[in-house]
Amino acid sequence: MSIAIPQFQHPELLEIALTHPNHIYDQTNIIRSQQKERVLEHQGLANLGYVVFGRIVSRYLSNNFLSLGQATLTIIESDLVSRKMLSEFARNLKLRHFSLLGKSYKWKHKSEQDKILSQIFEALIGAIYLEFDRDLERTYHWLVKHCIAKAVNHILTTAFKDDSDLETDFQLIDWIEVLKLPLLNQNSLYRKNNPLPEC
Repeated sequence: MSIAIPQFQHPELLEIALTHPNHIYDQTNIIRSQQKERVLEHQGLANLGYVVFGRIVSRYLSNNFLSLGQATLTIIESDLVSRKMLSEFARNLKLRHFSLLGKSYKWKHKSEQDKILSQIFEALIGAIYLEFDRDLERTYHWLVKHCIAKAVNHILTTAFKDDSDLETDFQLIDWIEVLKLPLLNQNSLYRKNNPLPEC
């Protein structure tokens, strides 16, 4: 499996994390009360993972990019914890191939698929945190290595490229410009077409 944790000691946590409620409700061989219990277990892991992920993202940004200013870090953090980004993390880890997502997953709109995958990713983070005996430091290093560092670098570099087909976060660029940080290429088309007003 691509989560890169050899000999996962609590496989039952992985099973809970990678089984979406839609799949649980598809099953006819378990009674309703058992379905609800399993759904609550998955949702509990997802809620835990969301909190842990948010704390780790905030810490990583503060540790490494404090010079960007709190407003810019808030924008980057909101991108990282968005449903779209969480679902991308899930795809990069190939969780789609290892998860039970329900019979209707493949017919759902992409936004609904993203919602499901983001919840699976959150539940996985919750499972990893518990696998690491609630050690935030170990979870931090795993997430930074496998998800966060690359995503932050991508956000910062693509925001300053001139490719018109990129989905550029111009709000982020505006903050960088206002703060007059030396991150934006002096010759970029964005800077030429949107010069800062004279003070």
